[in-house]
Amino acid sequence: MTEEAKPKSKPKPKGSSADSKAADKKPVVKSKSEKKPKSSFGVLKAFIRMMVIVFIVGALSASWLFWQDWQVQTRAIASNGGLISSLKSTVSSAQNYSKDAIEQQRQQQKIMVQLESHLQNIELRVNAQGQRLVELGSTTRSDWLLAEAEYLARLAQQRLQTERSVKSPLALLQSVDAILTQIDDPNLLQARTSVAADITRLRLAADVDREGIYLELQALASSVDMLSLVELAEPQKPEQQPVEIASHQKQTVLDEFLADLSGLVRVRHRQNPIEPLLAPREERMVRRNMQMIFEQAQVSLLREEQRIYQITLEKAQTYLFRFFQSNPTSEAVSQRLTILLDTPIIQQLPDIHSSLDAIQALLIMREQRLLQGENSVPLESDQ
Repeated sequence: MTEEAKPKSKPKPKGSSADSKAADKKPVVKSKSEKKPKSSFGVLKAFIRMMVIVFIVGALSASWLFWQDWQVQTRAIASNGGLISSLKSTVSSAQNYSKDAIEQQRQQQKIMVQLESHLQNIELRVNAQGQRLVELGSTTRSDWLLAEAEYLARLAQQRLQTERSVKSPLALLQSVDAILTQIDDPNLLQARTSVAADITRLRLAADVDREGIYLELQALASSVDMLSLVELAEPQKPEQQPVEIASHQKQTVLDEFLADLSGLVRVRHRQNPIEPLLAPREERMVRRNMQMIFEQAQVSLLREEQRIYQITLEKAQTYLFRFFQSNPTSEAVSQRLTILLDTPIIQQLPDIHSSLDAIQALLIMREQRLLQGENSVPLESDQ
């Protein structure tokens, strides 16, 4: 109680306490000041160590970060290279695909062009067939007769050029004229006039009988073996020949004497010298040459070579007079050769195209008339 009753001690002023603390710390300050060089060097050394450690750590971290970044970039480059290669392959495949597509498109275009041309051809055929069906449906008997007449006229023109004879073309044109007489059409006047003119030209043209001349030359060549070759003249016995003299010519004895004398004497005129006798081999050669001359004449006849034909026959006459005896057989051959020399062998061919042209013009006119009639039918129905 006594202690509690004691008055509390008053607090000391702040200034005194501060002074006391300062008084207490003074010896301590002195000790720090005394150790100040050592502590500053240690701090510097610790700082340097710390900086070195920090630098090393920073360098390691930076190198680690750089290495990580390099790894990332390497992976990115690798992945980008793969992407680039894949893109290149994709682009090349796309280019190949585009080339294939372009080629397929070209082929398809070609196929389309071919199909279009094929369709056009089909359309033309269909149109032609349709027109033909229309023509056949509207064809009358006169149309068939005109078609037959056109065919015969064309055949006559061809026969005239190939056979080089007027007989067959003349018969064909006469048949054409007979067909045209069966058609009741006033427009046939021009066609019939042309046909009649061509028939007249064929009739006026001289027909060369090549078959007859050829066969006659063949017969003359066969008769060469029957001719007698020339031999040396031998004395012949005078032949008694009956002399037929009219009663009014026997007026005097002198005339009778001359008549008897002319029967006893035989004069043979030969301008050429007598050839010596021929050997059998030469005789066969002469006959064979004569036959070959006739064969040459036949060839020139078929080729219508008039000059060569005449030269060949003249050569045959020369052979006949030179190597064969003058007897009735050789004289008959000579006469036939003379007649054949004067025979023309070139066939003059007239121009008979007017009849064919007239019939074709008539057919074209009838066709145009038919087409105009078909075109006028829908106009009348529309009205």
